[in-house]
Amino acid sequence: MSRDEAGEPSRRMLLKGAALTLGAAAGGSGLAAHAAVPEKRADAAKAAPYDNPLVRNRADPHIHRHTDGYYYFTATAPEYDRIILRRSKTLRGLAGAQESVIWKKHTNGDMGAHIWAPEIHHINGKWYIYFAAGRTDDIWKIRMWVLENGHANPFKGAWSEKGRINTAWDTFSLDASTFVHRGTRYLTWAQHEPELDNNTGIFLSKMADPWTLTGPQVRLSTPEYDWERIGYKVNEGASVIQGNGRVFMTYSASATDHNYCLGLLTADARSDLLNPTSWTKSPVPVFRSNDTTKQYGPGHNSFTVAEDGRTDVLVYHARQYKEITGDPLNDPNRHTRIQRLGWTADGTPDFGVPVADAPAPGNAAVNRYTMTAFTNSSESNMYVYESADATTYKLLKGPAYTPPTGLIRDPSILKYTDGYYYIVYTTNWTGNTIGFARSRDRVNWTFLRNYTIPMAGLDRTWAPEWFVDEDGSVSIIVSLTTNDLTDFAPHLLRATRADLSAWAPPVVLRGIHNSNYIDTFVVRDGGKYHAFCKQETTKYIEYASAPALTGPYTFQGRGDWAGFGSWNEGQALVRLDDGGWRIYFDAYRDGTYYYCDSHDGFRTWSPRRQLPGLSGFARHFTVLKERVQ
Repeated sequence: MSRDEAGEPSRRMLLKGAALTLGAAAGGSGLAAHAAVPEKRADAAKAAPYDNPLVRNRADPHIHRHTDGYYYFTATAPEYDRIILRRSKTLRGLAGAQESVIWKKHTNGDMGAHIWAPEIHHINGKWYIYFAAGRTDDIWKIRMWVLENGHANPFKGAWSEKGRINTAWDTFSLDASTFVHRGTRYLTWAQHEPELDNNTGIFLSKMADPWTLTGPQVRLSTPEYDWERIGYKVNEGASVIQGNGRVFMTYSASATDHNYCLGLLTADARSDLLNPTSWTKSPVPVFRSNDTTKQYGPGHNSFTVAEDGRTDVLVYHARQYKEITGDPLNDPNRHTRIQRLGWTADGTPDFGVPVADAPAPGNAAVNRYTMTAFTNSSESNMYVYESADATTYKLLKGPAYTPPTGLIRDPSILKYTDGYYYIVYTTNWTGNTIGFARSRDRVNWTFLRNYTIPMAGLDRTWAPEWFVDEDGSVSIIVSLTTNDLTDFAPHLLRATRADLSAWAPPVVLRGIHNSNYIDTFVVRDGGKYHAFCKQETTKYIEYASAPALTGPYTFQGRGDWAGFGSWNEGQALVRLDDGGWRIYFDAYRDGTYYYCDSHDGFRTWSPRRQLPGLSGFARHFTVLKERVQ
């Protein structure tokens, strides 16, 4: 991540009295990073034994393997508003590990915008997270900050703010990373040097403690090659790995689109790392976009080690497509990927190319899409279907569930953190209740309760839909009216108990509350909430977005804005593997179920296609996507 900070061109070479010189461009290429590592064996880079992407919509990934046997993962969330953490005993397990929000941006002042590139480190018995952040009143005033937690488990205890990392200049600075070499702790980071004609260069300093620099702060690299200066003149996101008698430092260069790539600095392990002449710089990128594997903009990497304790692993982000509309920083589809890092016969890292999206060889993990629907033949029975490709669905069981009383229209499915699948559904054409049931296996369902919504004068309560936010909070969005069929409005019910048995009073979604909207389905993407609503008067599916879940929503598409046609309802969305979105909708007047896909942030959609095998039978369903063995 990078942005210009003003300054007239010059080549200031002093920082706190230390000489700043650039390492000579040389052919040395290499890389590696854990504090104490055995000598690296020489072998060629092999195909990654991992599913990729590992974690979707998480950029600037950092994975730390700790002595407690866990891998700890943190990364940039595309909303740039929080720091997340997940852990697993295995690298593969990080994909499905529960994610916790351990810190949120400030509502004003410092640390109030652009929460970028967190890294988690364990230093002297405590946990530290380094990250970059801007101000609420100046979002590009990016500086580096530190959090501390003294608890053995970083998911427990309290994260305290240790403050800003002060550098020689009060300028754009980010991407702090720390490592130990020969008993000395260092910090490396990216910063704009005043009066130098670039965005950022790579700097290095010793540390007095985990948040304080000491001694000279030296510049190791600045963008000088053409491949480092595309879009923006950037060197950033440094990461260190040590082995074979050398210290290798990777860094990312150029704009954050498909031109983003990795460069490499190399130093002899016996040299003075604070002497810029100790470092040689590869004149070519060591890891870059690849049209064959269709991975673009690989960068901002870190390093970890595989479960065997010997095999080095490269961690990075990339996109699955080259063309981006608008600022790449607003595109949320930089996904975390991992692959084995090889070593050449001369003891330098062999990055290979970013691997294609694929399940690991021998790994039976696959996508599973589960659909719950009522049918044209029965409003009192639920059918369950599944698919491997989100297109061809086969019947899993039907009927799979019949409530003890009332109907089961519009069933919405959720996989909850307790391991159960839950459905919420419309219980009757009129009334003020919604129904709940759950299942361990999606086949055998148990009725839980009918819940009465605490709202006076409710006439109809339709189409409840689950919504799980980025922080894990669970809500239901339901269409309510007190005036027959002419004044529907979507309302939010937020869970107040962990067992989903109690709900806060309904809150209207502002902006789509006064125009007779039903069947509202909400997803979060790119830092916003996106609502797809059926206009009950005109029968069109319309689209609005908002900065907060409850609004205010602003309509981005009305009428037949996307070419879906009229007389549609029951819309439901699911994210596809390539980062796009699929919308399903029920053209109930002609008995056809359709789907369309979008890959540009909901602006345009593919022509509608009939969903095979279900038209004329399934009605108003939702789809749950899982990664399963």
